[in-house]
Amino acid sequence: MNYKNNFRIAVLFVLMIGMNVQNIQADEEVNLKLLLKPDQKYVMRMTRKMNFSQTDDGQVSKETEEKIVEVVFDVQEVDSQGNILMKVTFEKFKIKKKSSGQTIDFDSSKQAAGPYNIYVGMHRALIGESFKVKVASNGKIVKFDPFDDIIGKTAEKVIAAENEKLDKSAIRKKDKQSGGRAKRIEKTKSFIEMFFFRKDNIRPMMQSFIQILPSVGVKAGDSWKSGIDIEALQGVRLKLKNTLKKQEKGKLIIDSFYKRTLDNRPIRDKSYPGMIFTIIDYRGTVQIDKSSGWIIHKEVKTSFSAELKNQGKTTPMSAKIVKIIEPVESTTSR
Repeated sequence: MNYKNNFRIAVLFVLMIGMNVQNIQADEEVNLKLLLKPDQKYVMRMTRKMNFSQTDDGQVSKETEEKIVEVVFDVQEVDSQGNILMKVTFEKFKIKKKSSGQTIDFDSSKQAAGPYNIYVGMHRALIGESFKVKVASNGKIVKFDPFDDIIGKTAEKVIAAENEKLDKSAIRKKDKQSGGRAKRIEKTKSFIEMFFFRKDNIRPMMQSFIQILPSVGVKAGDSWKSGIDIEALQGVRLKLKNTLKKQEKGKLIIDSFYKRTLDNRPIRDKSYPGMIFTIIDYRGTVQIDKSSGWIIHKEVKTSFSAELKNQGKTTPMSAKIVKIIEPVESTTSR
């Protein structure tokens, strides 16, 4: 009897069975849900790099920005329908921004240096501030706490930081220039809303951290559509084509895609009727933890061209954005 040949055949048979099992597991249908538990905590980091260009009366202005945001998601409640209530807390900001005549280099974990800047002051004041958000079991954000409270607190902290740099007479002068302290607070709140806490900004930013999952079971190769808002494209809603690429070792890999060319009908910005987007390209890849539905790693590349039309004048602009989302810490329980 040829034992060597029999042994080789047996090993080959086992390997083939193993490969078939892997194929079955890879092709199995999965029903994805966001399955989080009360008292779990997720610390997440978003790194966003943007290159922006605008042409106004033949003059080209450019801006680059690298922004790091670290956010804590505390799971507080999960109801009978699977809706998840989370407290969201801003933990860290790091910003490097260059534009015509202005440079900002800010790290909220370090002491402030140089002259006071309200943009920097706003981000520093947001550290430690929290709000609550409710998320459905498919990952879609369904409800936000009203932002008035957090915007008001942030405005107070911004004004307090400004006043630290001034003497009493300068503070009185500053209040008077704004029409009184109450109006100064309102103006500061408007600034915070304009540059950060508009719903057109904050909702898509928070949704970036939480993947919208398919409503039906899917297997490798299946695709589904999902609507999404993008921070950089305020007022414009994209319909992404998502495809489950593969399953491996407890995680799923999903690709998302959207493309609009000059041949397509332009999209008007609902929040600013004068803005028309002519070209949009969105490509993203996300790794999802199969057991919880939470993001392990995500990278999105977005580019767009737009035209701002105002009083008969057209201003072209364009941007390229790369966004990476990843955990800073593993899931923990309090």
